[in-house]
Amino acid sequence: MASVHEELLATRTNGILMPVSSMKTEQDWGVGDFSSLCQWTQFLGGLGTKIIQILPLQETAPGQNCPYSALSAFAIDPVYIDVTQVREVNLSPLARQTVQDLQGDIAAWRLSCKAAFKPVKDAKLKVLWQAYQFFLENEIANYSAQYQAFQAYCSLNKSWLRNYAIFRALKDFYHWQTWQDWPNGLNAFNKEAVDAFEAKYKEYVDFFAYVQWQADMQLRNAKVCAQKAGVYLFGDIPFGTNLDSAEVWSERENFRLDHSVGAPPDQFSDKGQCWGLPAYNWDYIQAHHYDLWRRKIRRAVELYDLFRLDHLVGFYRTYVFGPYDEKGSFDVVEEQAQIDRGYNFLSMVLEAARGAMPVGEDLGVIPNYVRRMLVDLKIAGYKVLRWEREDNGYYREPRSYPAVSLATTSTHDTETVRGWWETMPQYERANMWEMITAQKTDGNVPFNLDTQKAIFHRVLTSGSAVTMFSWQDIIGTLDRINVPGTVGDENWTYRSAYTPAEAAEVYKAELQAYKDLLKQTQRA
Repeated sequence: MASVHEELLATRTNGILMPVSSMKTEQDWGVGDFSSLCQWTQFLGGLGTKIIQILPLQETAPGQNCPYSALSAFAIDPVYIDVTQVREVNLSPLARQTVQDLQGDIAAWRLSCKAAFKPVKDAKLKVLWQAYQFFLENEIANYSAQYQAFQAYCSLNKSWLRNYAIFRALKDFYHWQTWQDWPNGLNAFNKEAVDAFEAKYKEYVDFFAYVQWQADMQLRNAKVCAQKAGVYLFGDIPFGTNLDSAEVWSERENFRLDHSVGAPPDQFSDKGQCWGLPAYNWDYIQAHHYDLWRRKIRRAVELYDLFRLDHLVGFYRTYVFGPYDEKGSFDVVEEQAQIDRGYNFLSMVLEAARGAMPVGEDLGVIPNYVRRMLVDLKIAGYKVLRWEREDNGYYREPRSYPAVSLATTSTHDTETVRGWWETMPQYERANMWEMITAQKTDGNVPFNLDTQKAIFHRVLTSGSAVTMFSWQDIIGTLDRINVPGTVGDENWTYRSAYTPAEAAEVYKAELQAYKDLLKQTQRA
């Protein structure tokens, strides 16, 4: 039986990019949740979509919406839990009453055009705490089957769960101070100090393990839901985690805490970008057989069918900033050393993936050897229509894209296809339109459904085995997910204006055009 990786590279499929938080339903609390994911997967699968790309789900700190700067490389954000589907919520009179009392707030959050992460997460954690109290009083005391299932989950995930749960409890206990400011012993992850805190506050520590158990079960159920709809789930492994994260605190030997990860100058920044994420200690990681990364990949494979390796070039060479550097530099200079590091890492990825499909995010300033290696190893890289050019400056013919690639019109960091089309210089639009349709124009081509269909058709007939469109591209809106290099409430908070049933009516023409194109190009 062919693996997912083999199957997707041997066929021609199309997917849709839509963060879980964006998936509006009649039941959500103002942020899409795992029940929303089931509903949207069934809806999008009904259009002919075979892959749903959902971006990272890792937990972030209060006020931090960017999932690429997370509290943990493993923990799922509680905001995605549908608390009404948690067994103990429905059994606990107190939790049920709290849900009832929150109905006015929930209605307001649901009406918001942006995902209201902080208030929704706070409310869900309150309800989950009450559910957990019921669990303590009725399940643990009786050593029930439910409690035994929780114990089994904790045992299976102990490589990351215990340290995360203690870290998360400490964050609350010390009012979200960075771990570097915690008392001596705890800040150094001293075993005696950490064990003593866990023993003294075990009930509170175990609460965060209980929350992860609930999130894990719901995401796994969503994966089953997707399988029944004939859809693959496409997850994401961020390249780094926040300095103030469970893994940096408890496994800091994997990191160089005095250096920060960034990116060299590119289309988003003339001076490069310093992301503030701690750099990896690659010597240690390699000497320990990539243990941290093997665990990250194993976690992704459990939850998803495909997974995106964020910032792929960083595995070959990482652009780092020292403590006093205004300008960064690469941590590996010699080309053969870069090639060796990347090859060894990706070989490990393929081994650990166990048939799931890795996709390399190879955008930005990328050496040619990276893309050659991806094709050789059969790891799909990205082909973004607007960035693919020949040496003479003309847009590259999409039919020349290698089969081992993922072709798309936009990413979560770019304008939508409409935003790109309407703001690009007229001469560029003329060049692009000629490549798409073989028609010469002055570039005065307005964006409408016919234009959109022509662009999509060109991507769908590309040589790439996998093609992806964002939900906003399909419905033809300007709404962005993120604007790189900026910080604000607009980033990462995009929320669909409509539920699936409403969208089916409002975007009837756009969705029919999409369905027809999938059939015409044999991508359905």
